[in-house]
This record gives sequence, structure tokens and C-alpha cells, in this order.
Amino acid sequence: MKNIGQTLKDGRKRKKLTQQMVMELTGIHCKTLSGYENNVAEPSLSTFAELVSLYGLSADDILETDTGEAYTEQDLQLISMMHSLDELHQEAVMVQVSALADYLKKAGGETER
Repeated sequence: MKNIGQTLKDGRKRKKLTQQMVMELTGIHCKTLSGYENNVAEPSLSTFAELVSLYGLSADDILETDTGEAYTEQDLQLISMMHSLDELHQEAVMVQVSALADYLKKAGGETER
């Protein structure tokens, strides 16, 4: 699946923006932006939305996977539910999902998509 960092980096480059230019336009520090683009950190939904808007990314740009497949209906429902939560609750959900994924990997019960 196409990752968030690569999507953001590709979008910035298509707009011929440097990280410094993005910082001047958004106030997002270059080191923070670099972290997003290199998948060291993930932007909040509001920051992601700001960058998507600045870069003029379409839903297809965001949702496309490396194989060219789009997210499933279930994926889109989960994304929609996450968008309806405030940032604090989004983080809480992510912690729980991460813990569940770790548990399933250790238990040997990781499921296929």
C-alpha cells in the first residue's frame, strides 16, 4: 500500500515546493515535515488535510495503493469513523489497534486482508 510519507513527498515535489517553502506556507517545521515524508512520524488528520490541500492531492492520490488498487469499502468506513473523532480519541484508537495488532502477531493469529 502506498504510504502516507511517500504520498506527501510526491505531492510536494509535483507542486515544485521545497520543505522550506512548505514551512513558510504552513508553519510546519522542516524536520517535522521530513519525519512525515520518511514515515518516522505521522501527521495529525488536520495537518494531513492541510498538506493535502496545499499539494492539491485528490482522493485517488491519497487512496491509491502501490498496486493501483483502491481501499475497500470497509477501509473507507474506518477512515470515516476516525475522521469523526477528535485528535485525542484518534490517538487512543490508534494505541488500541496497535496493541491488538502486536498481540495477534505474537499469538500467530495475524489475519490476511
